[in-house]
Amino acid sequence: MSLEEWDLNVQVENPVDFVSLAHNGCDIKKYYEAQDLIDYFDMLNGPTYMNLVRHFWVRAQVYDCKAAQFEMDEKVLIDPSLAGKSREEMGLEPFTVTEIRSSIMGISVFISEEHIAWVNMSASEGRFVQKLLREQKQSME
Repeated sequence: MSLEEWDLNVQVENPVDFVSLAHNGCDIKKYYEAQDLIDYFDMLNGPTYMNLVRHFWVRAQVYDCKAAQFEMDEKVLIDPSLAGKSREEMGLEPFTVTEIRSSIMGISVFISEEHIAWVNMSASEGRFVQKLLREQKQSME
């Protein structure tokens, strides 16, 4: 699928408005506070640079284990002597985590779950909060 930058419509409203949600009976802010994700939503609700967003997303690709394997298979097709060798022996970077890969103004950009967690100053694995689940169950009764 071919996508051009000018075809994208960037939404610059607040992606999550906790006040409006609570006003309409859906108070979920406490769950995100328990996960230390409020700073993330504050960042999302900050300024949006539409040209950079468009430039990034039309070039974005998900690089996962399937893409890493495809990259290795492609190398072997070009040079059959590489069959059975490791990624490092093929001259490829080791695959560690799934990433979104793109470029902005010629600069390569890789974003992983760990990067997002680091920006949020939170753990990338999330947290299970038993107390909040008990409160939710009690409020339903």
